[in-house]
Amino acid sequence: MHRVLLSGAFLVVFLFSGCVERYTPDEDNLETGLLVINAHLTDEAAFQEIEVSRSVALLFSKADPVSGCLVEVQREDGASLDLPEQRTGRYGTRFPDEFLVTGSAYRIRVTTPDGREYESDFDRLHPAPDIDSIYYEVEPATHRPGYDTLGGIRFFIDFTYEDDAYEFIRWELTETYEFHNPDMEGYILDVDRRMKPLTDTNNFRVCYITNRLTDIHSMSMRTLNFGTYIKKPFSFVPYVQMDQKLLHQYSLLVRQYAISEAAYHYWNELRKTSQEQGFLFDRQPALLASNICNVNDPGERVLGFFSMSGKKEIRGFARDIEGIDVSFYAWYCFPVSRGPSGPVSRADLPKYYARAWRDGQSSFAEVNKHCVDCRAYDNSTHIKPEYW
Repeated sequence: MHRVLLSGAFLVVFLFSGCVERYTPDEDNLETGLLVINAHLTDEAAFQEIEVSRSVALLFSKADPVSGCLVEVQREDGASLDLPEQRTGRYGTRFPDEFLVTGSAYRIRVTTPDGREYESDFDRLHPAPDIDSIYYEVEPATHRPGYDTLGGIRFFIDFTYEDDAYEFIRWELTETYEFHNPDMEGYILDVDRRMKPLTDTNNFRVCYITNRLTDIHSMSMRTLNFGTYIKKPFSFVPYVQMDQKLLHQYSLLVRQYAISEAAYHYWNELRKTSQEQGFLFDRQPALLASNICNVNDPGERVLGFFSMSGKKEIRGFARDIEGIDVSFYAWYCFPVSRGPSGPVSRADLPKYYARAWRDGQSSFAEVNKHCVDCRAYDNSTHIKPEYW
């Protein structure tokens, strides 16, 4: 077992739920144009933002951003903070320390360009428990009929539960891993129809890919005694050669939130919905009513959620993993000629090519862009993270 002891950073998240209820839309009468407000803020003295949009289709995570709103976060004692529009449909500002007070209650207020006013319920800011450590364990491949036999790792955390002020917990997970392209000569057939070699500064072979994991993890602490909670498990990370997640270095960022009971039930319902439907309603929680209401028309359906919670975070790493087969797929992106092709129009350009060797023989053929530029993968960058 490998343990990585790291200190956690303290933060906070906004989540509210007064009128949260299960909502199952009629498949033949799915509403579009509903207001969607996603407001998950923290107690970190840093820039934070919320999203205001309108639904395009409830069963797909698409939305049209709404510009021109007035957005305000209000504290129960009358203090308030304006969130100016930073980009279309995104409203945010830097939250000062003195505005975020543990034990105080907050709500959000949004006025749309047509003059409609929306408010959330108040929610009280709870402190988050300390995260004591993060570590992983290897889970070897298990041979079960009908299942993949991939080995991998699973991360765990230990945290201290010593205050019933944080009896409901939620976790968000973000992974980052190092990805390497094969050592090939890269070429580009550019829009001028000239074949050119990619220079070392344009042939990006090493990248860092970051993904927010969509699994929902939450827990009620009501049945636990005060003390240290050992070995809270998170999602299994299999080793798939093409992914390379565990080949070089893998990192998991765990954000831990102390949430209200209403928010706990909201996230539980969202977890059930994502499991039943096979995907997570990330931007539009379509099967849940919002805890945000139209001040002058309570019957209007609003989507999204506003909540507030204490937050702490910790990052763990896995490298040089023993106990599972971690190896590079030798023929990844190998250029294989597909024979003569038809004419290439300007709209098809640029195209990418690579030269590689196998058994002493050279092979030159068209490849996907990501084979010679790993930045083409989703959420990928060639810039090494500061924590790497």
